Order: sequence, then structure tokens, then C-alpha cells
Amino acid sequence: MLFFSFYIVAGCQSASPNVTKEEAAEIVIEMNSGEIGEVEILSTSHNKGEYIVEWQNTDNCQHGVDHINDQNGEPIKSETTIC
Repeated sequence: MLFFSFYIVAGCQSASPNVTKEEAAEIVIEMNSGEIGEVEILSTSHNKGEYIVEWQNTDNCQHGVDHINDQNGEPIKSETTIC
């Protein structure tokens, strides 16, 4: 019974991130950079295996939120708004 309990608890814990908060922010900057303006990171949080990065580029009137996998740095989901 003790082994079974340990197995359940160990399986429910997520692995520690392979990608840092700073690396996730850099990925988002690269993804959203263009010829006009610079991407500014507004916030970065970590939740359930992903970084949620909020950003803006005031020069081209864009802002958004990107979700980055904390294990491999791949984008999961992106939301972009253009004025």
C-alpha cells in the first residue's frame, strides 16, 4: 500500500523545467519580432508545465500572450491582438 501511494504521488508531480523563465521570454521575443519596433515582455509566469508570457510592441500596435512548453521551449498556444 505504501509503494502504491508513493507511485501515485511521484507520478502526479511535474518534472522540473528544462527551460528557464528568461529563455522562455527570449523565445517569445524572437517569435514576435519584426521590422517595426521592439517586443517588450510585460510578465512571465509558470503554471502546469508551461510559461505564460505576456508581451507588447507599441510601435506596431501589437500585444499578446504566448504559452511556451517548459521542457522543450516549443510554443503551445499564442494569442495576438493588433489595434
